[in-house]
Amino acid sequence: MKERIGILEKNRHVLAGLALAALVLALYWPVAGYDFISLDDNLYVVENANLQKGISLTGFAWAMSTFHTTNWHPLTWLSYMADYELFGLNPAGYHLGNLILHLLNTLLLLLLLQRMTGEVWKGAAVAALFAVHPLNIESVVWIAERKNLLSTLFWILTILAYVRYVENPGWGRYWPVFLLFALGLTAKPMLVTLPFVFLLLDYWPLQRFSWSDRNRSGAIPDRTNRWKLLTRLLLEKAPLILLSLLSAWVTFHAARSGGAVKAITVFPFTGRIENAIISYAMYLFKMVWPVDLAIFYPYPAGRPLWQVGLSILFLTAVTAFVCIKGRTHHYLITGWFWYGITLLPVIGLVQVGFQSMANRYAYISLIGIFVIVTWGVPDLLKRFSGRRYLPAVSVAMILTFTFCTKSALPNWKNSEAVFQQALKVTKNNHIAELGMGNVWFGRGDLRKAGSHYLEALRLKPDYAEAHNNLGMVLMREGKGDEAEVQYREAIKDDPTFEKAYNNLGVLLATKGKLEEAKTCFLRALELNPNYPDAKGNLTVLIKQDGKAQEGAHPES
Repeated sequence: MKERIGILEKNRHVLAGLALAALVLALYWPVAGYDFISLDDNLYVVENANLQKGISLTGFAWAMSTFHTTNWHPLTWLSYMADYELFGLNPAGYHLGNLILHLLNTLLLLLLLQRMTGEVWKGAAVAALFAVHPLNIESVVWIAERKNLLSTLFWILTILAYVRYVENPGWGRYWPVFLLFALGLTAKPMLVTLPFVFLLLDYWPLQRFSWSDRNRSGAIPDRTNRWKLLTRLLLEKAPLILLSLLSAWVTFHAARSGGAVKAITVFPFTGRIENAIISYAMYLFKMVWPVDLAIFYPYPAGRPLWQVGLSILFLTAVTAFVCIKGRTHHYLITGWFWYGITLLPVIGLVQVGFQSMANRYAYISLIGIFVIVTWGVPDLLKRFSGRRYLPAVSVAMILTFTFCTKSALPNWKNSEAVFQQALKVTKNNHIAELGMGNVWFGRGDLRKAGSHYLEALRLKPDYAEAHNNLGMVLMREGKGDEAEVQYREAIKDDPTFEKAYNNLGVLLATKGKLEEAKTCFLRALELNPNYPDAKGNLTVLIKQDGKAQEGAHPES
């Protein structure tokens, strides 16, 4: 019996890994039957003609150079191309790809924590919370969030390479860190904060800072040597910091070129600071109480002062506690500032898009909080006899989050479920209104589709896509003049909206305004040279000389 127990103890990391794999697969396997979501999945995969050319030199060149979806993430595009080669437009393959990446991230997180701390079961607890927490549903189930999963894979691989480098520093072990970090940035620029997270890991658990003088009675800290050590550790990260700055510049340029970066006049800076403060607190609240989750959280017109004040008070109190207690419990410093630093790129100080926060942004960040909980609770209860029940309590907590995730998963089975959930738990959600309009339009119910598009425009009058889609409804109803007004409003609100140009061209062709229609198709192709509908419409217009409307087809 003792021999068997010894074998199990020796292979506990293998047992933990198998248990985690079984948990992830059992929980998320139903997503193989889920559909694409008509928010971003259409832009990334379903309507992406460049991606659907498959893996080729042309596709590789496009992936490396494009700012499509106002992002630069070539590795993500290449992963989608590989999926398309294997599965075509069958969503099951893409969902399984995301599931495999989440499984790998979970297992590698276990390996990383075990490697850095030597704690298998604590590492397994952190990995289990990461694997099953409801806030991570969005990253796993939304096909468009492949970039989040892929970048996290390289985030963890880069840290593993860094740990190997720390064990025996040298350029031979440094270049894999640099290479993996660069690859991660080409999946998603969320990794830009990783060099600073390395400094946190240097503090704990890698213990590259010297604390021996603090532990000696009457010792006088040698601040000069401490600053020299900190300077050396910063210089060690310099190549990675330069890579982060380059990635940040490219990312900002990509977002700005596509109009995703919002001006101060749209989102005042004071409002951004307020939203950032509340979001830092809200992610923690949703970690503890993961209810009313939505694909999109609208940016509020204003924040009540009591919310801002309460959030400031809470965050300040936690930070003060961490800084005081972190002198003896070093994981508090690493875990708390891991959370704070990794959220900085997406906290909204540079506003990209119209969301106030997003569940997917917490995918990496909450790992720091899970570490605090897993290491901190045993320390907190170390003098209490009830401490022996901690393993059972941990399992119960993990199972609770597992059942919460299981019950929330059906909200992601298709577009209708996603947008109905968002409308149910949020207010003034123009994105969800548009999404539900698209659902009804696809079913041919023009009345319901039109009502949702009108509501989206009431909430956001300059919403180009809602104008365009309302124009589609009006055109189907035979109201050509009203449809033309909507298409022109869409173009006015977004001069780079190629679909609106194509749809306006179709409408003008039906009215016999062939030169104007041709101009619209050419403009659509100028914006997107591989736009198949605009190509087809222009070809019909030229070949049939006056009968272009017979072959023209608008697109929502």
